[in-house]
Amino acid sequence: MSDETPPIDRWLGELGLEIVGSAADPSGRALSRDVVLDGHRRFDLRITVAWVAGVGCSLWAYYGLEAMEIPKRTYARMLRANFDYPFVKFAMTDDDRPMLMTELPTAALDRHELGRGLVRLSVVADRLMEETATAVADRGVLPDWSARASRNQELMTAYRTEVESTMPDWEPPRPRVRRPSILSRLLGRA
Repeated sequence: MSDETPPIDRWLGELGLEIVGSAADPSGRALSRDVVLDGHRRFDLRITVAWVAGVGCSLWAYYGLEAMEIPKRTYARMLRANFDYPFVKFAMTDDDRPMLMTELPTAALDRHELGRGLVRLSVVADRLMEETATAVADRGVLPDWSARASRNQELMTAYRTEVESTMPDWEPPRPRVRRPSILSRLLGRA
């Protein structure tokens, strides 16, 4: 693809996504579109699709809230994900907000590559949800999304299997069983 602006708005529509924010350079040489994705486990992941002529297309998700203190252990897990998961990278903004990013090859940029890139970010966010909870939610308390249905199930169905085939094997973490405290056991409340 040349420096010609790709039909990103049309592709996003064909992928079943609603644009919730947009910006463009008056010259037409750069644009950004924001969409909100739901994975299987992580919901409301706002992703920016940014295209710049001569540079290419990048996707990034603001992974957590603004002005959150990210514990070293969580930050280390994010950095480890840079090694574990091909084609994605965690980074920190200037104001220490975590971002999950991927870049799309300009030469092969089309609707399907855009779909795969969006799903890739969603899959990684799904997989790392518990391990990075302190970066995702206030005090690390994740919202209860158990009753929610994905707003973009067709997109996930179309690309998830292919995207996951390039990633390491994974199983959801087992729910942690809360053990009674020593005081509860001594008082017979176990």
